[in-house]
Amino acid sequence: MRIGEKIKKLRELKGLSQENVAEELSMSATGYGRIERNEVDVTLDKLDKLSQVLGMKVEDIITFDERVVFNQCNNANASAGYNLFNNFPQELKSLYEENASLLKDKIKFLEEKMAWMEKK
Repeated sequence: MRIGEKIKKLRELKGLSQENVAEELSMSATGYGRIERNEVDVTLDKLDKLSQVLGMKVEDIITFDERVVFNQCNNANASAGYNLFNNFPQELKSLYEENASLLKDKIKFLEEKMAWMEKK
């Protein structure tokens, strides 16, 4: 995964829009979008500012790889529970857990809505 993709995934996990991040970086949303699409190289200075906006360390952004997270989840045994993410910074663990919870809530809502619509 290239740096722009990592930045995009982490931004999405934080629940930020491109516009939010661009504003914090004092740049246009179009210019910021080019970073996420790997159309421009990210300077160390810009990466440092991005890490502050995302509330993370630069090294956590650089080493982020969602495939590792999902591979650990798939390979862990059922008794592991929340220990699936032992090697990840607490910030990433919290983001994944929060997003999983939000997705479960959305699924439940949609299932209830579908059931309601089927009754009509």
